[in-house]
Amino acid sequence: MIDFYQQMSPSIKASIVVTIVLMVVLAVLGKKVEKLDPEKPIKGPLFLVVFLVDTLNGLIEQFHGNQWRRFSPILIAILLFLIAANTASLFGLETPLANINVAVAFSIIAFLVIQISGLIVRKPWQRLKDLMEPSPLLLPVNIISEISTPFAMGLRLFGNLLSGSVIATIVFNLLNNVGALFATTIIVHPIFNIGFGVIQAFVYFMLLTIFLAMAVDASGVSDS
Repeated sequence: MIDFYQQMSPSIKASIVVTIVLMVVLAVLGKKVEKLDPEKPIKGPLFLVVFLVDTLNGLIEQFHGNQWRRFSPILIAILLFLIAANTASLFGLETPLANINVAVAFSIIAFLVIQISGLIVRKPWQRLKDLMEPSPLLLPVNIISEISTPFAMGLRLFGNLLSGSVIATIVFNLLNNVGALFATTIIVHPIFNIGFGVIQAFVYFMLLTIFLAMAVDASGVSDS
């Protein structure tokens, strides 16, 4: 088992580490939030946790109506993973999504979330009818679109994060040691590894939320 782990690429290892750390942190925070007294004001870090979750739930509810409780856990979990993964370099880890294999695996997860949710909420026959809109002749095109969309989202993440690493490497190699250290630490690193990482995570979260809402036709089922 140890040999298998050692043979993994740094990006795969970082993905495993990020997942384990998130599981532990969220489990601890969840227990602390569960013990909160709703009649007392929330203070400290837990206030930020409750505020963040409440804000994201409100955002998801705008797209999914009364169905938001079905999809909020998976959507927020994906957002938190992406934020942690895209900023993993801050802790000396390889950025997971800069590996094409991780990006493709994430695309498969997004594809399954969209399609399985669509089948459960809309039912198989209605889902098939949705894919034949506005004409049955467009069924092959719509199927290709359903398959390509999540993969394009994953590859977009991969390209943006990889480009940040490439730019940082180029800047470091073009400048002398002192200048390179200053530029990568003060300018390039915060912009690409922190700012762009968080922005890309939120953009992916919003796109997945929108495409999921389209798949389950939230406007038609939110009142059910």
